[in-house]
Amino acid sequence: MIQRERESGQVAVEAALVMPLFVFLILGIMQMGLIAQARVMAKYAAYRAARVGAMNNADPEAIEAAAILHLLPVLVSSSETILPTGSATEVVSKFVRHTSGDNDLPGGVKQVKTVICGPLSGELDGSSSPSIDAADQRSRDGEGSSNEVDFDDPSNQAPPVNFTSGGDSLRRFNRTRLVVQIQFLYRMPIPFANWVIVKSYLGTKIPSVLMMPGKGVTERDKTSQVRDVIAADGAGVAVLPINVSYAMRMQSNFFLSRFALPSSNECISYGHPD
Repeated sequence: MIQRERESGQVAVEAALVMPLFVFLILGIMQMGLIAQARVMAKYAAYRAARVGAMNNADPEAIEAAAILHLLPVLVSSSETILPTGSATEVVSKFVRHTSGDNDLPGGVKQVKTVICGPLSGELDGSSSPSIDAADQRSRDGEGSSNEVDFDDPSNQAPPVNFTSGGDSLRRFNRTRLVVQIQFLYRMPIPFANWVIVKSYLGTKIPSVLMMPGKGVTERDKTSQVRDVIAADGAGVAVLPINVSYAMRMQSNFFLSRFALPSSNECISYGHPD
């Protein structure tokens, strides 16, 4: 009887040691699976956002709306739940809730942000450095609008001579090619696993010396996506950045003043976080 009690006690101790690791393993697998799903959805959303932009004169509001709509199945609400999207009513309700700001992260940071990486405004109006000729209608034949750029103008689609040189021919070729990036701060819903994943992510982005109390964050991190992750983590919200880009040839005209293009490339790459 004494031997059985000792064995029972030993099993209880072993279970107490192994169970937390087992639970974390299960939760981690579930969370990593959801992250993989979110990345696949982000890739599809980037394609749809680029297509909507290509068809609608690179309208930034239409691009962002398309991105949010196609990310709805993986968007997590402020109550840490994934609301259903099984019917048109549920889709509309979730879309309205998200676009109204109810699901914003701490500090009013959006979960979904869309950025036009190219073409830049200077590449179409001739003000870029080094400069290339303007692409608007009036600069071509002296007629038409100086605000509108024809997407199917052959002179705006000169075939690139050398794709590796980055020469003027390639830049002219790319200026009717819309490049859209979705910058998605995915809110992770699985407890404990999300905390570990966020700490691991921050550990790869911030030098170890900055992990010491009172050291703060570098100037680079203050202007990057890492800042939003740190702020959310400080408020007890676990988010992980997913950045996906897609390029598509324009199928409608640019309007330089109606839907102003960015003057600089704000795309984020994994090799260069800023």
